Amino acid sequence: MFTRLNNAKLAITVEAFTTNYTNLQVYRWGKKPRWLPTAKTKMFRVAPRPQIPTEDYEELKRLHNNYRTQIKSLTGYFTEKYSTENIQQFDIEQHEKSIKDDFLKCTAINDEWNRQIKIQREERVAKELEESVNLAKQRLEERQQRQLLKLQAADVEVRRVIEDSKDFITPDKLDAAIEYALNNPVDYNFALDLDGNVYKGRNNDSVKFEIKQ
Repeated sequence: MFTRLNNAKLAITVEAFTTNYTNLQVYRWGKKPRWLPTAKTKMFRVAPRPQIPTEDYEELKRLHNNYRTQIKSLTGYFTEKYSTENIQQFDIEQHEKSIKDDFLKCTAINDEWNRQIKIQREERVAKELEESVNLAKQRLEERQQRQLLKLQAADVEVRRVIEDSKDFITPDKLDAAIEYALNNPVDYNFALDLDGNVYKGRNNDSVKFEIKQ
């Protein structure tokens, strides 16, 4: 709560911001929840009144009274202390100055963070650029190597085709090839007898060839 003092300044008491826990008590039920009814076996049971000896009763009463007196004294003491002594002066100019100083301090911290992040970002960008350049160079070298291998393979294939083309039948060699084929006929037919002998050709007078073991 706010109060006005003699010097025309506002005062804030602690009661406006804190809870008085000295008067707070916590209650917990036993094993059985409070919303369950009384058991049927104990609905009409009357518990016997405990018989306490007179000496014990007087001693327990004395201890209980002492406890209540001490707790009541402590409660009153803390209530009086935190309600009257902890009154803080509230100066508007000082409050505005503290807010401004805090803002300047936070701005300086933010600028320092931005400077550090800028340095880290520049280092990261430079590192990423270097990695990208190295990766591009590596890919270019690999591509050139693949092209070189392809050219070598193509050169080998061309040389092989050129070597095989010597036996090709060209228009200039067509007549000679036909004449050679007519003079040297080739018969791929053959027959086998029961003994495993090979007889090449279609005619009965074919030459007998022995099978090599």
